[in-house]
Amino acid sequence: MSNLTEATRELFIRSVKDEVFMKTPFLDDLLSRKKITFSGGTSIKQLVKFRDGLGDIAQDYVTNDTLNDSATDYLAKPEWTWKKFTIPIRYDGDVEIQNENAGSEEQLLALVPDLVKSAQRDAKLHLNSLVFNSGSAAGVSDTGAKFQSLVSALGHDVTYGTLTRTLSTNTRNWWQGSDPAGLIATTTSAQGTATNFTISNIRKWVWETNVAHNLEGPGDIGIYVCPTLFNKLRAEMESKVIYKQGDPQSQGFEKMIVDGFTVVSVPFLQTTTTMKKWAFIVNLNDWELRLSTARNFKVTPFVWQGQNVNGVDYYLSRILVAGNLICNKPNGSLFLSNVS
Repeated sequence: MSNLTEATRELFIRSVKDEVFMKTPFLDDLLSRKKITFSGGTSIKQLVKFRDGLGDIAQDYVTNDTLNDSATDYLAKPEWTWKKFTIPIRYDGDVEIQNENAGSEEQLLALVPDLVKSAQRDAKLHLNSLVFNSGSAAGVSDTGAKFQSLVSALGHDVTYGTLTRTLSTNTRNWWQGSDPAGLIATTTSAQGTATNFTISNIRKWVWETNVAHNLEGPGDIGIYVCPTLFNKLRAEMESKVIYKQGDPQSQGFEKMIVDGFTVVSVPFLQTTTTMKKWAFIVNLNDWELRLSTARNFKVTPFVWQGQNVNGVDYYLSRILVAGNLICNKPNGSLFLSNVS
């Protein structure tokens, strides 16, 4: 057996199986709608028009009554700063000698291009994590280092786009995420109230809240939940399927349409017990991922670090990303944090 082993070259499968894979549905939906845009500038600003408080100056009168005169503000200018992150890519002198410049027989995998490809994918996955607030229930602040998220925009009473919001004092409620309690002027948040993920509740969360007031068409709504909640709703949907006896039936689906709203399974939301209870009802028209043209997943050149004082024999590159996720109408979307 020893002679056989020495005399025979092992069969090596000359390909790499990537063990890291995760879908990024929300980002993919923005991309399909051309809502990922590239720009520069000192910050991101949006002029918004609102009608908060106009009902207070309406006057019912008869002919001889004195007419009131009052003005009200109806414009605001939220602002989002650029957020940045980087992923380092590094290989040492041994990789350069033994792999990068190796022959086809010795090199089973070109490590340097593969490192760059892996880092680019990691950058996409990191951005996906930031979109969902890195799993934290507390929204990222305007002044924080991280990209702002769905939670940042839709969480109640959190300053967003430099504009403060307070339900109890009716301060900029037009800039709050919609509340599941309904169209009434709520003074406390019902986002954390325990509720069930059902077809009936989906209809309530859209048609009986401010989501409906800001909706142009059902096709604009994307509902993002973890696979557990998705499968629960899928079971309810499948139980209602009507089919003709004797016809072949196709079972299973990745997306569901409820009253025109698209329900999507997000694998990332399955990774913590906190996120498994989250449900986002998002009007995709109101969201945009802004990326800086200067740092649009830019890969810098590899630089040999041994040329520096006390340097080490390795080459270093970085992926650079700058931008922010912005929502110009939080009241048109809804976030629930305690769904089962």
